[in-house]
Amino acid sequence: MTVNHKMNKPVYQAADINCVCPRCHQPGRPVPVKTVRAMVLPEVLAVLKEASSYSFCPTPNCEVVYFNNITGETICQYAVRVSVFQKSTDPKRLVCYCFGYTVKAVESEVRPHGGSSILEDIKAKCAKGLNDCERKNPQGTCCLGNVQQLVRAAGGGSGPTQPGGCCCCGGAPVVPDRK
Repeated sequence: MTVNHKMNKPVYQAADINCVCPRCHQPGRPVPVKTVRAMVLPEVLAVLKEASSYSFCPTPNCEVVYFNNITGETICQYAVRVSVFQKSTDPKRLVCYCFGYTVKAVESEVRPHGGSSILEDIKAKCAKGLNDCERKNPQGTCCLGNVQQLVRAAGGGSGPTQPGGCCCCGGAPVVPDRK
């Protein structure tokens, strides 16, 4: 682990044992504890060991959403309040949890128009401080990387955001791994 001194936050490397999903053995991403507390069903939270950190598993075919390799606990999709974008193929699943945009809404706009006003709408709302990504998005970070990926896949060709272009956290949005 290294520390990003500009943001005073730890930056985990994929090689860190605590960031590798115990089920699929793929790299996870650190996620704020408040995200886990907001996303996990109360009856599951009640039996979890107290932990100071969790990781998010973005692997689509892995049932684990959150894990902590120190306590040995895994939290699967059925124990999470919402369908996780990376783990579902349902077009009605949310891609933007703060403002309620679905995969279908993004794709439906891109196909006939070649672009999406949804990206700009999300950015504008975030700029006003209306977002709450750490509590509403299961990955605990900004959705713009996921939305941009959808726009590109639907034929909109929206390129990646420049560093510092994430509207809600001042950094670059998490861009999903391409396999």
